[in-house]
Amino acid sequence: RTEPDTSTVLAMPRIHDRRVEKSVSNRRQRQRRPSPRLAGLVATAGALLAGLFEHDSRAARADVDMGGKPMVFEAPPAPGTTTCSFRRAICVHGAGGEAALAAVGSLERAWEAALVIGLPLPASFDAYLDDAPSRGVIASRDLLTRLDGAQTFAILDDRIPSGCARDFDAARALYAAAALARTPAIDEGSLRAESTSLAALAVPCASVDAGPFQAHPDRALADRFVAPGYDEGASLFFSWLDDAYGKRPGSVPVATLDLAATRTPEGSDHWVDAPDVFDVLHASLKDEGEALGAFAIWRALGVAPAARLDWDVGWPSSPRALASPEGLAPTGSAYVRIATKGRAPGARFDLDATWEELARMRWTVVKLDAAGGELGRVEANAAPKATQAHLQIVDLDATSALLVVATNLGPWDRTYDPDDDVPEPHGWLLTIRSEP
Repeated sequence: RTEPDTSTVLAMPRIHDRRVEKSVSNRRQRQRRPSPRLAGLVATAGALLAGLFEHDSRAARADVDMGGKPMVFEAPPAPGTTTCSFRRAICVHGAGGEAALAAVGSLERAWEAALVIGLPLPASFDAYLDDAPSRGVIASRDLLTRLDGAQTFAILDDRIPSGCARDFDAARALYAAAALARTPAIDEGSLRAESTSLAALAVPCASVDAGPFQAHPDRALADRFVAPGYDEGASLFFSWLDDAYGKRPGSVPVATLDLAATRTPEGSDHWVDAPDVFDVLHASLKDEGEALGAFAIWRALGVAPAARLDWDVGWPSSPRALASPEGLAPTGSAYVRIATKGRAPGARFDLDATWEELARMRWTVVKLDAAGGELGRVEANAAPKATQAHLQIVDLDATSALLVVATNLGPWDRTYDPDDDVPEPHGWLLTIRSEP
């Protein structure tokens, strides 16, 4: 870390003239159902995660939505021609010929990769070729498993040509179906993001389009309503988390899926949709806020395209106030870039941040060099349940710009719930100024 710094601010027109989709002061559009505490996340959570994470894990208690997620089952399409593998318990239904053989080959390779990664797979697997986007599907509830589970299959998009794209698509569909078999209550955003992260490991030649995800950094990490492709780009979070905390490739996504296993009482027509993936992360990471803050900085500096800036301003000649263009959803981040060109020698930078109540906000100022690389970072210390923070930055001689990163860590009274249809956003106000 660098020593404290000082800064100034200048308010310029926002660089993106986007319509505010949600009011900054918006409270829930739909009342949240009561959520009593679950008896425990998993009795063996500590022992299992200790072997999969570099950091120690601790037992968790997770919110349980008593209403839960409705059980929705889907019948498979007409089988058509069936083509099966001689190596694995895999069958592809639909068109025969080269398309079916190519699909079988892609699923075989994905299966072998899953065995290396450690992802539990079903005893047998059926996929159906169709001219529709690929996905994992729940066919029925599995009442024979020790924990709750489901019988699943996959739809494979037969419009995708053979090769790397087909292998990636088949792997993602297989891994999504495997995850649904053990965790049928998982939210769609987390399912898509984690299965994409695992597929990227299994098929390294494939590329993930992070554009929609990086264009909306203010939104929650698991939010299926943002834009097409957003949940695919959200796989960046789970891939980064795996690189930062996992002991072997794929161990973090696999562990979170395993420990978020669904436990629904027999006879219920709703899946108990907690604990979820983010409950597991909250209970397992030593400092969840540090992880979310570090990822927010990485998505601004360590990957292309970079996360969208909320403001890009020059060095202020007088104090300026910059307001959030949109409310910041739980796990979302905001970015303000301040150029240091034109500052007086020895000038310092002062930052005062305020935000709406009920949100845990993390503020970091990153010093950037002329190439946009990181020179150092300074964290703002805020009291528990505070709604304001202050930072002073000094030693700016080698700095060409400052990047202010704000991350909403979620509400104080509970963990972020990806099943919320409308994650509650919170507005912020940044006042920046220079001091001689």
